[in-house]
Amino acid sequence: DSTARIWDVGSGECLQTFQGHVDEVCAAVFSLDVDHVLTASDDCTAKLWSIESGECLQTFRGHEGIVFSAVFSPLEEGEVLTASGDCTARIWSSRSGNNLRTFRGHGDSVSSAAFAPHGKTVVTASKDGSAKLWSAECGQCLQTLQHDDASIYSAVFSPDGLSVLTACADRSAKLW
Repeated sequence: DSTARIWDVGSGECLQTFQGHVDEVCAAVFSLDVDHVLTASDDCTAKLWSIESGECLQTFRGHEGIVFSAVFSPLEEGEVLTASGDCTARIWSSRSGNNLRTFRGHGDSVSSAAFAPHGKTVVTASKDGSAKLWSAECGQCLQTLQHDDASIYSAVFSPDGLSVLTACADRSAKLW
């Protein structure tokens, strides 16, 4: 129904509904301070929401494909990161909605993107079979992790930021 919802796990009651996307919502995450929610959608946008009011505070427009994931920066500097079917990932200002950085270099959809715990590096996963490490500050590709011709659906940093874990279409997970 193109919404995201917060549920009370004890009672099963819906506490808040976020309405405003015009197509399916692919992902939703809480901010670290639990004041906001970030959603990603098939409508090629991501949205920032107030948990208290349910109001959309910002819409991030510019992707030309489905937005598969959206995450907050761990630095709490008002930045969000999105991954899209348009073969890019982007960092946005949550205050202005402006695209601050675009990560280009994948040959197929970028299925996920994540910040390292220190916030200075980004990892992207792609259906082209690669995961890439990027400088969050300048957008430069630092390293490519190439899987054996299987789509990579997800890539995340370890809590210490020293390793990357990928999940792939060939039913494997790989620690880099």
